[in-house]
Amino acid sequence: MKARVKDGTQTAIQARRRAPGRPKNVERESRDQTREQLLDASIVLFARHGFDAVTTGQIAEAAGVTQSMVHYHFGSKSKLWEEAMARLMHRRGRLFRAQARDLIGLDPVEKLKALIRRLVEANAENPDYVRIVVQEGTTPTPRLKWLVETYLRPGFGVFDQALREAMDAGAIPRRPIHDVTNAITSAASLSFALHAVVEDLYGVDLTDPERVRSFADTIVDVIFAGLLARPAARVPVEA
Repeated sequence: MKARVKDGTQTAIQARRRAPGRPKNVERESRDQTREQLLDASIVLFARHGFDAVTTGQIAEAAGVTQSMVHYHFGSKSKLWEEAMARLMHRRGRLFRAQARDLIGLDPVEKLKALIRRLVEANAENPDYVRIVVQEGTTPTPRLKWLVETYLRPGFGVFDQALREAMDAGAIPRRPIHDVTNAITSAASLSFALHAVVEDLYGVDLTDPERVRSFADTIVDVIFAGLLARPAARVPVEA
């Protein structure tokens, strides 16, 4: 009985929002707010539990709205997931674009170091992105293919290109580019997916700005100490 009363109340609220005379900008703001709440809730739940384990009902409950709002705004859970990833990538993109000018004029090695630090900062700011990628990366699915082609391939390509430039300039030894890119991106990402483990083991909060800077410096030092320590066997640079 209580559920029916609650549903009826919610229906009345929605009807009032659509009532003639209600300012359009207020109604639009209400719709936008509901959409934002659903996106925020879905990001947290997808990161914590994975796509398959989360229902639209759970997302709606976490957002404080009715389940029908999920379908009204997104049509399906799959579409909501795509929109959630787009939201996360937009946040990351703002950080990368804001720092793009810092790369101008840098030599190849310093450019790579700046890119690594930027990646660490982006992952620290949006650890749910890393957790979702880890969740999706365990099994080949259409979602993973979409994620790779839409976002991951262009992102990895930035590091691939920077590594080619550094190798062509003789700044670092030639190594298989995919090996180096994977080493860099894994080092800069996985600790944020395993944040709870790191915190329990060492009592370290990796989202603390000072810790983020320290972690980025450590990754840069370790990666380049290895890259520059001794010449590697020359291998063809991948196209």
